Amino acid sequence: MAWTPEGRRLSEEHRLAQQDVRDAFLAEFIALWVLLDPDRLDETGPGWVRAVMNLIRWYRQQSAQAAADYYWRFREAELPAIGVDPTTPPTAPRRPRQRVGGETGQRERPSPRPRTRRESSLVIPEPRNSRVRFDFDRRALERAEDRDRRRGRVTFEVPEIDWRREDRAAQISLNVAGPLGQKYKRSRGQRREQAQRNSFVESSGAASRHVLTGGRKSLLTLLEQDRQIVGWVRVTDGDPCAFCAMLASRGIVRYKSEAAAKFQAHDHCACTAEPVYDESAPWPGRAREFRGL
Repeated sequence: MAWTPEGRRLSEEHRLAQQDVRDAFLAEFIALWVLLDPDRLDETGPGWVRAVMNLIRWYRQQSAQAAADYYWRFREAELPAIGVDPTTPPTAPRRPRQRVGGETGQRERPSPRPRTRRESSLVIPEPRNSRVRFDFDRRALERAEDRDRRRGRVTFEVPEIDWRREDRAAQISLNVAGPLGQKYKRSRGQRREQAQRNSFVESSGAASRHVLTGGRKSLLTLLEQDRQIVGWVRVTDGDPCAFCAMLASRGIVRYKSEAAAKFQAHDHCACTAEPVYDESAPWPGRAREFRGL
């Protein structure tokens, strides 16, 4: 939920950036599909799963990188709009907000503070030390400089994210939707080509979901550690499925339980999360419309 036009623009750019990551992944996924021979599923299945897992890990990292970059930019754009210095560290306690408006009690939006220049960039969580100083590569630095006109070497401390559980889940998804799925479909009477086609749709959707887990989990991890945050809201495209529209209609997910750090996503889902620093800010997209429905 963004107060500023800049925040709304960043949220939309982030949604599109995650779609770009997914599209780039699928382009390479298609090239690997030929490794899974429908006539030799037992022999070619394990190699295909290993190849796709390597691809998932690489693009999951790109998704995490895009999400972390979005978080720092969004934070810088939105905090001044609620009267907080954007240089305030995420670990600083949130100060109580004062209501203004005289006898009416109507809350007035505070005047934004001037934006200050901030050195920030991309964060890619890795399952290593509990606290990591991560230096991004030169090409990523050049891209960040082109976009933000920032200069110099930038590093950030990022929390540990252990991806082993997600790796196991992705391997199971690929096996079930890929070689095992094709064998099951053919045992139920589907022709070879039909079973292969349906398996491709299912496995590509499952794999892309695991890729975008990188951005979703990384963003929610950063938000959970930000003491200025209220929670987060779901951002959908213009025509989401009923499941995603229902979740978006619920509004703010507050950090009061472990469930707040989880993002529900189905195969082929392209939804993202937006930070909430002020619960009175407008809901993104068509969420209010979905709430009414």
